[in-house]
Amino acid sequence: MFVVVGFGLAASRSPAVPETGPAEGDVADAERAIEALLDPDRSAEALTLLPSDFTVVTGVRVGTQPALDGTVRAVHVGGGCSAPWGDDSTRWDFGTPCRSHDLGYDLLRYAEKKGSPLEPDLREALDERLSEDMYATCDINPQESRSLCRGVAAIYTAGLVVNSWHQRWGPPVGEPVLPLLAGVVAIGVLLWHRLRDRLLSAPARTPRARPERTDRKSPVLFATPWTLLGVGSVGVLVLGESGVALAQWAGAPPSWLWPLTWIAQTAVVFFFAVGHTNAATWNAIVRAGGGVRAYLAHRAGWLLQLALVFAIVAFALPLALELLRVPPSTIDAVVRVALHPLWLLGFYLLTVFLTPAMLALQRRIPRLLPVTLTVLLAGTEWLSTRTTSSWPHHVGTLALALLAQHAAFAHRNGFVPSRLQLALSGGAAFGALVLGVVTGALPFAMLGLAEAPPALAGPTTSVLLIGLVQLSLLGLFRSRLMRTAHRPELLRAAGLVSRVPMSLYLLFLVAVLLLVSAVYLPRFGLDLGRFVQPRAVLAVALLVGPAVLVFFGFERHVWHRPHLVPMWNPAQHGLDRVLSHTATAAGLGFAVIGLFGFALTTLGTELSGLQGLLLDPVQSLVHLLLGMSLLHSVRTGSTNAPSTWVLTAAACIPPLLSVTATSSPDTLGLAVHTSACLLAAAAAAVTTAAALTSPGRRAKV
Repeated sequence: MFVVVGFGLAASRSPAVPETGPAEGDVADAERAIEALLDPDRSAEALTLLPSDFTVVTGVRVGTQPALDGTVRAVHVGGGCSAPWGDDSTRWDFGTPCRSHDLGYDLLRYAEKKGSPLEPDLREALDERLSEDMYATCDINPQESRSLCRGVAAIYTAGLVVNSWHQRWGPPVGEPVLPLLAGVVAIGVLLWHRLRDRLLSAPARTPRARPERTDRKSPVLFATPWTLLGVGSVGVLVLGESGVALAQWAGAPPSWLWPLTWIAQTAVVFFFAVGHTNAATWNAIVRAGGGVRAYLAHRAGWLLQLALVFAIVAFALPLALELLRVPPSTIDAVVRVALHPLWLLGFYLLTVFLTPAMLALQRRIPRLLPVTLTVLLAGTEWLSTRTTSSWPHHVGTLALALLAQHAAFAHRNGFVPSRLQLALSGGAAFGALVLGVVTGALPFAMLGLAEAPPALAGPTTSVLLIGLVQLSLLGLFRSRLMRTAHRPELLRAAGLVSRVPMSLYLLFLVAVLLLVSAVYLPRFGLDLGRFVQPRAVLAVALLVGPAVLVFFGFERHVWHRPHLVPMWNPAQHGLDRVLSHTATAAGLGFAVIGLFGFALTTLGTELSGLQGLLLDPVQSLVHLLLGMSLLHSVRTGSTNAPSTWVLTAAACIPPLLSVTATSSPDTLGLAVHTSACLLAAAAAAVTTAAALTSPGRRAKV
């Protein structure tokens, strides 16, 4: 639970304070007033330094009060020592220092309202001033309990530090605590429920003779060539983007980096490879007697587990970089690069959801479908030049992913272009790409562009063209490449990577962490001994520890065996069938808004029109875990269990509290979350009544 609370605090932190340059005018007066407050002997002078419109802007009544140390302090007259139970200046009388501290916070808010937030160091200095004053009060007025007084002062100081850290030492703001606490509790309950099911469903271990092995090679199962292509393409993409970012931070000129981005931009190849995997999984599910529900519950359940690693990244990576004193702007850039695969995973998930429909459309309109997707892609590219909304970018990315998947479906159905067709299409795409770059219509770089769609990290048109070139080259050299792709050692390596991606990605981020530290912290240099300092060791442990836990807790059991295709029992009728359909639809919906909400809000961005659905990282993780829970109930056949819907109803409450915490709740978010809570409560009531009135019904209560 401590880890969950820590994640909640870290994930809900305020955005970093933007750099605004030296303070000027009234904001400079506010800064000078704070500097006076920091000196007890000059504190009263702060009243003469206040901006002329301070009272009008803030509504604060100011004055002076004597402190126990004999100094006179400028104070916020109506302020006090804030505690969870209200204003409590304690019996040792911390009141005057707290009210002076409140005035300092009021000045920070004033500067923020004027559009020029002051430096975070000033808030940190105000907190340190209050802490020193409280400890000094314990020495001056111990009330026969000096040790207790210092203990209370330590608790107040810890609260100051945690709150300021949570707000990144920016302007103090009032934050709704109830939705955050409820979200943290919901995350803990959902995780506990899932782990409990895992433990209860684990088969009992019985002693058995270990067979004698005739070889000493790794027993990791082989993968398919398409798994190898998917693993290789996403690996090249992640390594390429990270390498380009590190090179830029190290000062490498852009003219040296753009050729690398052309090689590393393999998003189209990735979606082509996963298209083969999606189709193969669908066919296997159908052969096992399943349908859309079985396919979605099985395929999405495993993919959504991968999304959890990014919750660890969003929590641990910024803390690790802060421990190494990496600049805030660099921390934001590193986190943005580290979370890029989450966007790929999100659109991968959408292609999984749409696979049954796309396969059906391909059978009915095989020629019209790619034309429609191409027109959609072209239309979104045109719209992106006419609006500042990010919607066209996201829709265009989905259209591109579906085009690549459609090409994979056609290839599986026997469509193999001739070498002439491949050469012509690849040459035309490369020519169009070069022409666009030369004329300035397209940028040189294809990775690491902030204005590009986040899932691609490059312009959609450029990604499409370079993807056509890459697929054409793969087709031209397919015979030689297929011989290479069937080599046992390569397939074994691809099988390993595809089964333990979370652990490997966390270890990869450890290497990135050390490289960033080496680039930005010259004092470390090449002296490896300095990396053994406590701060550096703790920073590395924040990523290595979760990697070890993820491997032994989630991934070790799939190292030596594939994800089994479930045997599906379609003989559901009546209430069971309705509940199964409802859980599938709700699970997919919550999973999608949770995944994309986490990706957007962790990076401090919004998607216009969906602010009430794509909530803060804590509530987005609640959505994601709730979606996983519902899909797991579909896979295990427990959608008729009252506990499934009681848990769902309870997990709907924190997002609803978050939506209603604002003065003007978003209509769409309020409607969706209220409907979800009512629907889950109704399902819980119906399943409970059915369980009580049908003694023979095997439902988990």
